[in-house]
Amino acid sequence: MRTTAQIAGTALAVITTALTLTACNDTTTSSSDSGNSARPVASAAAFPAAGHDAVQCGTGPWGLAVVASTTKGSDFCPTARAVAGAYADERAKQATGDIAVTVRTVRWVCRELAGDPNPYQECASQNESAERVRLQS
Repeated sequence: MRTTAQIAGTALAVITTALTLTACNDTTTSSSDSGNSARPVASAAAFPAAGHDAVQCGTGPWGLAVVASTTKGSDFCPTARAVAGAYADERAKQATGDIAVTVRTVRWVCRELAGDPNPYQECASQNESAERVRLQS
């Protein structure tokens, strides 16, 4: 009986270790992710998006540059700065996970993404997904 318990305990330890080591390099999120993940995720979308320009809109929250992917040129900068400001306000209330903000009746979803070498913040419009606002160093 004691040998069986020792074998079961050893097997459980091996399985737990294997699962832990497998999860160490996991940087993906699933669609069922509640948004409470603290780790940055990789961005799959090109910036700027095809047919869009990267427009420099000045300095935003945390002293980061505000850059927009848009077809509207510098006319989009007031919106980009408003999105960045709304995101910063909400981030102060929620330390991790995705954050949704609404600016001028448009919903934006914002998150931290892995960059090379530094992570950056990005908000994507829910009306026009190629229209995005980045906060970067």
